[in-house]
Amino acid sequence: MKRTVLCLSLLVATTMLLAQEASKKYGIKSGTITTVSEVMGQKIESKGYFDDYGNLQSSKANTFGMEISTILRDGKTYVVNHSAQQVQQLPVQETINYLDLTDEIISKYKIQEVGKETVTGKECVKYTLEVSQMGQTAQLTVSVWQGFPMKTVTSANGMEVVATITEITECEVDPSLFEVPTF
Repeated sequence: MKRTVLCLSLLVATTMLLAQEASKKYGIKSGTITTVSEVMGQKIESKGYFDDYGNLQSSKANTFGMEISTILRDGKTYVVNHSAQQVQQLPVQETINYLDLTDEIISKYKIQEVGKETVTGKECVKYTLEVSQMGQTAQLTVSVWQGFPMKTVTSANGMEVVATITEITECEVDPSLFEVPTF
C-alpha cells in the first residue's frame, strides 16, 4: 500500500510539475493528449485534454483499480477519485513553463539541456532537472516539444516512473472537461 501511495504521489507530482501558472504553456491552443505511464511494471494509459494553451488541463486514468482525474485550472490542482467520490485540492506548487525558462527556474531546478530526442515522431529538446516536493527529491529527464513534456522519466527512492505522450491531436475540447465535480 505504501508503494502504491508513493507511486500515486510521483504521478501527481509529475502532473503538477507540468501545470504552470497563467501563461502560454503549449504551442497549441487546444486538443487531446494520450499518455502511457509505466509504474511498478504496470502500464497506465490516460487521456488528457487541454485548452487556452495549457492553462486548462484535465486527464483521466484507471490507476491501481481506481478511476482518477486530475484537473488543473485557476492555478490549482484537483485530484478527483471517482470511485470514492472524493475531490482533493492540492496546494499550488511552483512549476516549470518550458516555453519560458527563466534563469531563476533553471538555477532552482538545476535544469540542464542535454541534447535532443525524437519522441512520437516529434523532435524534442531533452533536459535533466531535480525537483524536491513532499519531502522527497526526484531526478527527472524531460523531452519537450512545443512546451509538451513528450517523455518524462522520474526517479526517486529507487523507483522510476516513465510517462510518454503517444498522441497529440489539435482540436476544440468540451469546456465541461475542466469543471471540478461536486459529489
